[in-house]
Amino acid sequence: MAGVEALKKRIHQRAEEEAQAVKAEAQTQADEILAKAKAKAEGEQAAIAAKAEQDAGERRRRVLAVAAMQARREELKTKEELIDKAFALALQQLRELPADKYQQLLRPIILNAVETGTEQVVVAPHDKERLGADFIASVNQELKAQGKKGELTLSPETRPLEGGFVLSAGGVENNYSFELILKLSRDELEQEIAAVLFPAS
Repeated sequence: MAGVEALKKRIHQRAEEEAQAVKAEAQTQADEILAKAKAKAEGEQAAIAAKAEQDAGERRRRVLAVAAMQARREELKTKEELIDKAFALALQQLRELPADKYQQLLRPIILNAVETGTEQVVVAPHDKERLGADFIASVNQELKAQGKKGELTLSPETRPLEGGFVLSAGGVENNYSFELILKLSRDELEQEIAAVLFPAS
């Protein structure tokens, strides 16, 4: 019996030793697993943080790019509006010239535009008086002095013009209105006006 008890005791002792060894190994493995998991988690956290920062940076860049594009569009729109306003004011100033200045401006245009000397001069309703019969008669005198027919007449018809005139002959009309002249000259004049309005651009 003593031998059995001794064997049992030996087995129990060995089992305890094995258990301690297994426990130590398990603890080591657990520590390693925990360390790896922690390192992985930290790595993933860093990667997530870096990705989040990258995404945030990308979003920030996109927002800034969109904002810059919108600002550029607004700037171009504002410049276009200011240029439009400059042309509108120029047209208004031409339209509001005193009669003598207005006639002085239009006289050479009519003289150069006339082909037969028998055309009808069509004007806007508000120009009927300052470009009336006396003005047409003086233009006819100059045409005759140039050796051309001086038989222009003021048309009883009118056109909704901002200023200027239309020459009509045989159903054909040539438009010399201020708005058309400005429109045709806009590409050429726009850069000059922009340089005046926005010298630092």
